[in-house]
This record gives sequence, C-alpha cells and structure tokens, in this order.
Amino acid sequence: MDKKFLYLIFVPIISLFVASCSSISTSVNSEGPSVNEILKYKGPKARIAVASFKCKAAKCSGEIGSGIADMLTTALFQTGKFIVLERSNEGLGAVQRELNLAQSGLVGQNIPQRGLLEGADILVVGAITAFEPKAEGIGVGGIAIPLNVPLIGGIGVGKNEAYIAADIRLIDVRTGRIINSTTVEGKASSWKLGGLGGGYHNKLILGGGLSIYKNTPMEKAIRVMIDNAVKKIAELVPESYYRYNAQGQPISSINSKTQIKPSVSTIIPSNQVSNPQIELGKPIFIETFNEYGIGQSAPFGNWQGKDSYIEAGVESNNMIGKILRLRKKICNDKIKVKNFILTLDYNIIGIIGIYIYFRVNQKPFISYVLKIAGNRFELYKVAGSTRLKLAENTVRLPRLKWYHLKLVVKNDLIQAYGNNELAIEIKDNDPALQHAGYICLGGYALADNLRIYSIK
Repeated sequence: MDKKFLYLIFVPIISLFVASCSSISTSVNSEGPSVNEILKYKGPKARIAVASFKCKAAKCSGEIGSGIADMLTTALFQTGKFIVLERSNEGLGAVQRELNLAQSGLVGQNIPQRGLLEGADILVVGAITAFEPKAEGIGVGGIAIPLNVPLIGGIGVGKNEAYIAADIRLIDVRTGRIINSTTVEGKASSWKLGGLGGGYHNKLILGGGLSIYKNTPMEKAIRVMIDNAVKKIAELVPESYYRYNAQGQPISSINSKTQIKPSVSTIIPSNQVSNPQIELGKPIFIETFNEYGIGQSAPFGNWQGKDSYIEAGVESNNMIGKILRLRKKICNDKIKVKNFILTLDYNIIGIIGIYIYFRVNQKPFISYVLKIAGNRFELYKVAGSTRLKLAENTVRLPRLKWYHLKLVVKNDLIQAYGNNELAIEIKDNDPALQHAGYICLGGYALADNLRIYSIK
C-alpha cells in the first residue's frame, strides 16, 4: 500500500484521538498543590524573588526565558518554604496599576499605602546556557504533536533527545553580593502518545513561549530542570535567611548564641511623641572628610574598613569639596557613645540605601541599624547573622540630591528625622544594647558632614 496513502489515513485519526483527550490534559496540567498541602510546611521561610532568565543558548528566545522564570516562581511558592514576591514585568506592572487606581480613589475601600510593597532578601538570577529541543511541536486540538514522528503499526511513537541547562545565582538584595551559584539541567529522551493525559512532577503550566513544547521531550526536560532548581535553591539559601513565619512576619527569636535577652519595643503614636526636640550638647566628633586625599581608601583616620574612598564632589552647600563614597561598611571604633545626637548629609546611590550602625559591639556583633532607602526608613537590631526589624515608615521628602539625617539616641529612646521630619520614634529596652558602642556607616551612598553631639 502507498505510504502517502497510509499517512493521509492515520494522521487524521491521530489528530482526532488527541483532540478528544485535550480537555483532560489541560485540566490536569493546570492543577497545583492545595492550600492545605502548602501549609504542611511549618518551618521558617525565606523572602525571595525570581528575575527573568536571560537566553544565552542559540535556540533560546526571550519568551522562553520569561516562561522559565514564571515556572520557577510558581514552583518555589509550591514548596511552602519561601515567601515569593512578584517581580515579572507583567505581574509587577499589574500590581502597580491596581495600586495607582486605589490611590486615585476609583476603586476599593481599603486604600493601600504607597511604598509598602514587600522587598525580597534574595533575588534569583538565571541564564539559560543550553537549549536543545530536538522535537518541535505543532498544535492540534490544544495539544502539541512532535514533528517527524514516524508511524509504526498505525499509531506513531517518537523518540528524541531534549536537553536544557541554566546557570543560577542567588544574590543578597541588600548588599548585591552573590550568596551562592549553581548549574541545573534537565534531560529527556522519549515522547509517548499514551502519556498525554498525565503531567510531570508538580504539574506546572508551561509558561511564556514554552507551550509549543507541550508533550514533547523538551517539556519533560524543562520540568526536570525546574525540579532540580527548586531543590538546589532550597539547599543553597543560607539558614540565616529563613527568618519569617507563615504570615511573613520576622521571627522575633534571637540566636541564643548571642546571649541577648528578650526586650520590649514600643512604637510611640505620632500624637504622643515624647521629647520631640532633644537639644544638642557639645560636639563629641566632627568628620567632614576634608583632611584626607582624594582617592584615599579606608582605613583612614579613625575609620576602619575597605572599598569606601574619598572623592571630589558637589557638597550639600553646592560647593565643590571632599566627600565619602560608601561601598561597604566602615567603622569608627575609637569613640564609643551611648546617648548622642548624630547628624549627617547623605546622597543615596541606587536602591541599596545608606546604613547607620550605632551602639555597635563585637564578639558577638550586636548593633542597632538604621536603613534609609529613598523616603523609606527602617530600624533593626542585629545580633550575629540575625536581624530583627523594630520599626519602619515612609515619609514625604523633596526630590533632592542631598538629604539631612538627624538620629537621636537616649537610653531606650531612638528617633530618626529626615530633613527635620520625624520618620521613626521607638523605645527599645533590650539590656544587651543599653550601653555605649561605636558608630559604623554602610551601604551605597555619598556621605559628608558627620557630627556627633552629647545630649543636654
């Protein structure tokens, strides 16, 4: 019998059979774990986000990279071990549009506040380094059939190799440092018509431009790689980053090795502000950075650290002078103070912000930390690798290059002002931090005119 005639007979039969199964396949592959299954994991969670994967393989396109990122985002959420934050252009854009609508008063009763989108601690960045589909797919009745599948005995079974690999980096969002990196891969060598009704692993929907590989060896290879990526990420995220409970709140327990006793922190309502303007006493320390040479790197003077250096720039008074470019933490361990008022001119570079460490003591490292990024102020206390947020607030600041910080620390009272506007006021009676310590500066910012005063 003529082969062409057989082809014309059997291909329509296969197409009809596949079309009849399409609704089953679609419903199966759209399933995910139930809420109860996700909530079975009761341990601490890490806050994470996935950036779009870049395509560095010849046969990989941008849509494929976006699809892999979407699938990995969903897979990480399904583990229950992570607080996963949306960072895709489409998803984040939709959130921002909804926030803008709420702010305009057009929709919603409970209006969300600007600037309260959660930030990730870890960003997953990936690059697809190998992408060999081998079996290309065409759509029939909602299901893809590989091309060049030979007909054997009337209904064909095809076999092809498919391979995908990706390099993955885990980046600390606060510092920009690479925490860990790994390579993950997936490989599959078979495609069976009888397997159309099922899924593979956690039944993720193929994202982006990956749908053409549905029910091909490439689909299986992708799912294997996603599975390997999730396992590797869970292994490579340091234990110290698993610091949130099921509700996404920081776990308040401090590492027992630091010997810090429990404390009580009280955020004071704005209408009950105590000692809003504590007066300056005598200057304890003044640093304008003018006595150092341009290009000089820390350590210099009383400052110990590295990578931060002196440069020429336009100061807050619009005059050209010497300023400090912060790149990492530098500390002044010659002066220890408990109660003081600190003032500083700062100019933030990028999204990292500036950090002010105070009442710092080593062995173990214990400190309060004030973080300023844009118009957002956050106060933490740190013990070793453990960080606990005490307060946060967003204030309205004008668009300037230079801003002025005033930090008031008196016994258990901590106040932070941005351009004379009170941003944070809190009382914290932690006995481990109720003593003198030294001052450190950190982050990515320009700093100038640091002054420390006693309190009257």
